[in-house]
Amino acid sequence: MGKTVLEALQNAGTYIDAPCGGAGTCGKCLVQVNGVPCLACQTQEVEGADIVVGHSADFTVLTADVTEVRKDAPLGMAIDIGTTTIAFALVDLESGKPVFSHGIVNSQRALGADVISRIKAADDGKLDILNSYIIDDILRGIKACNVSNIRKIFVTGNTTMLHILMNVSLHSLGQYPFTPEFISVQKQTFKQIFKSDLLDCEVTLLPGISTYVGADVAAGVLHCNTLSDSYLLVDLGTNGEIALFSEGQLIGTATAAGPAFEAGNMSSGVGSIPGAIFKASYEENKFEYETISEASPVGICGSGILDIAAQLVKHEIIDEAGGLDDDITIAPNINFTQKDVRELQLAKSAVRAGIEILLEECETRPNKLYLAGGFGHNLNLESALILGILPKDIEVHAVGNSALMGCIRAIFDETALDEIIDLTAKAKEINLSVHPKFNDLFMEYMMFEN
Repeated sequence: MGKTVLEALQNAGTYIDAPCGGAGTCGKCLVQVNGVPCLACQTQEVEGADIVVGHSADFTVLTADVTEVRKDAPLGMAIDIGTTTIAFALVDLESGKPVFSHGIVNSQRALGADVISRIKAADDGKLDILNSYIIDDILRGIKACNVSNIRKIFVTGNTTMLHILMNVSLHSLGQYPFTPEFISVQKQTFKQIFKSDLLDCEVTLLPGISTYVGADVAAGVLHCNTLSDSYLLVDLGTNGEIALFSEGQLIGTATAAGPAFEAGNMSSGVGSIPGAIFKASYEENKFEYETISEASPVGICGSGILDIAAQLVKHEIIDEAGGLDDDITIAPNINFTQKDVRELQLAKSAVRAGIEILLEECETRPNKLYLAGGFGHNLNLESALILGILPKDIEVHAVGNSALMGCIRAIFDETALDEIIDLTAKAKEINLSVHPKFNDLFMEYMMFEN
């Protein structure tokens, strides 16, 4: 069998959204071949065919408060490579303050929405494509900052993303005992990593804890340590990473939440782009909603998914077991379906079970929970509580992109890098896949409390 249109486009370096990795289940890789709409992953390549591809808009990513960039100021750059988005922040090295930030979509999404699909793609011979995507994305993000006086760059991200950046084999990440090629601090020149003369500076990759509890979690802890001395950090991104910090001890875990919290594999799911529904309420048997940039609705992003599901649970349209009788129309051609409920159930149950197992490791239950992740800023905490994603007896604070903020701290605080190295070296990881209570808790938290 020949190549699909999706494979041909990927091999040619053309970005196309395919969060299901080409399985034909997400419906996001819609193209036109000779004027006929079709799914690129389910259509065989035809030589000489006219193919029209829609391009994804830049994401809105919460990063950091910013001020004016001082002319000729020495700058550092923090980069958080997320599975779905990449966030950038410029830091004034003299004041230690962030002066500019922005975010873009991670083009690796074309090869799947989560790290498992990226690892599989790399094992299928597409590591170079994944690497070229992230290199091109970061170079594009740096150019968008329109500055040349960057003296140093610090990078964080989950272990898979950092392996792809360094073009290192992902094979051991997907095979038991899931051993990373590296999790320690990495330092190379900009040209060594990016094969570009755009900048002349050193690039530092922050350390991680394990294959599935990466440098992004460690950087988040570095930031949250400035806020409290006992807390739970929960990142509701694609990987569902959780960390508990108490009495100087760091315990981490990761759970296979999947991409539901970032609207991946949802029937009308989109990223945080203009037109994405990010807030929703249910009144008089219909939904009212707000969209990013007040643009016409194009789909639903992660925070909107949670609002919609919470309202349906609250009004008993979704039953305790997650049953939804009929698809719900939110806006023209934008629906919420039974399949969407099941995707969300799996994600919320995995995260909540992981939280409860981590809390059992602490003699004194922390009274603060810091909610991180790409949509933490716009997330309605009441929706998360209604759905049972988070416990109700802990004070919850949204901290936005804690990984990026920790990376920023590492740039200007000379003690921060030593602190994060010490924390990751002593950290304990809990493997939920073999934990005796995980399956029972997972089944318990599949249910909704109406």
